[in-house]
Amino acid sequence: MAGNDMKAFLNDNRGVTVIFGTLLLILITIIAASSVAYMISTTQKQAMDLESHQNSVENENLKIVSIDPHGDGSNWESIDLKILNLNIEDSYISAIRINDGYFLYYRSYEDDSSETFDTYKGYPAVYNANHRLKIPATKSKTVHLNFSDIYVQGTETIDTSAWTNNSLDFTYSLKKHPWDAYGEYAYNLNLTYVNGTNCIETGNITMDDENRQITFLGNVSGGNLTNTSDYNLTYSLNFKSYPGISPSERDPVRVELITSYINVFREVFTPPTPVAAVQFKVEYLQDGNGTQSPNSYLILDASDSIDIDGFITSYKWAIWKDSGNGTATLYDYNLQGMVVRPNGIDPYNDHNVTIDLMLTDDDGMTSRLSQVSGNLTIL
Repeated sequence: MAGNDMKAFLNDNRGVTVIFGTLLLILITIIAASSVAYMISTTQKQAMDLESHQNSVENENLKIVSIDPHGDGSNWESIDLKILNLNIEDSYISAIRINDGYFLYYRSYEDDSSETFDTYKGYPAVYNANHRLKIPATKSKTVHLNFSDIYVQGTETIDTSAWTNNSLDFTYSLKKHPWDAYGEYAYNLNLTYVNGTNCIETGNITMDDENRQITFLGNVSGGNLTNTSDYNLTYSLNFKSYPGISPSERDPVRVELITSYINVFREVFTPPTPVAAVQFKVEYLQDGNGTQSPNSYLILDASDSIDIDGFITSYKWAIWKDSGNGTATLYDYNLQGMVVRPNGIDPYNDHNVTIDLMLTDDDGMTSRLSQVSGNLTIL
């Protein structure tokens, strides 16, 4: 019986089934717990990422601290904007709007004390919605907005020493293809010998823009160029900066910066308003004999001029008069001061005296009396 009992015990699988079921239940519990933990971890990470993104959006803070416009006397030709990043994270400019138009392309200076533009892959850096300008954290960057087109060139020398057989095609990998810097933007090219003599490109070369290669066609392919000289390849690109009409110098400049976080920062820069008055004065001068004689002169007064968004920093006067042989320039915006007494004018004998006033405010905005209300004229 003892042997049969042992055999029956060894053949009894009921305990194994219970143990296996228990282990399987534990495994299922562990997998479920791990899945829940992973889901919680993923949800927490997403929540943290969302919170971090929201904080970045809310904390982004750009300020235009100065504007330096340049014009032709009627319309602005270019504007430099100094943009300060007040946040501890970098910001990226997606678009810049001036008055009624967005800039399609623009440039930026290397630093605030330099007149050298940023470079990118061997070319002047040209920024747009795809190639965004970075405003470093806690630092400033000066943007150059040109209302005329941006024209850039790049040149590289093609070494033909590896072209050993003129009968065969020669393929050269380009080092300065403009698509590396500007993407698939249209360009013109000009091929010359190293001495500057132009080459006939048609039938002699092919360009593979995708692979950044140029192929010189050998004699067998109908090409006429040879390997006795290296070649210069010049690329030319023209970027349409501003699609509209440049703003008038007499109008306010409305600036709008749009960042990669879709934050919009706006500033309005209003030119000062020039107001000028002419006063006729008489003084009595005494000669060595004690005889007094009257002397008339003019006082030009711009003290009623105003700047609604700041203060006026510069008053410059220009004066012309009839000399009998044409118009004589007495001052070419180089008589400075709010109230001035010009020399060289006889109020009673000089004719057709024309006076203009140019103001500059603390933002760099300028205006002229001739643009706002017209010159002052003494007939």
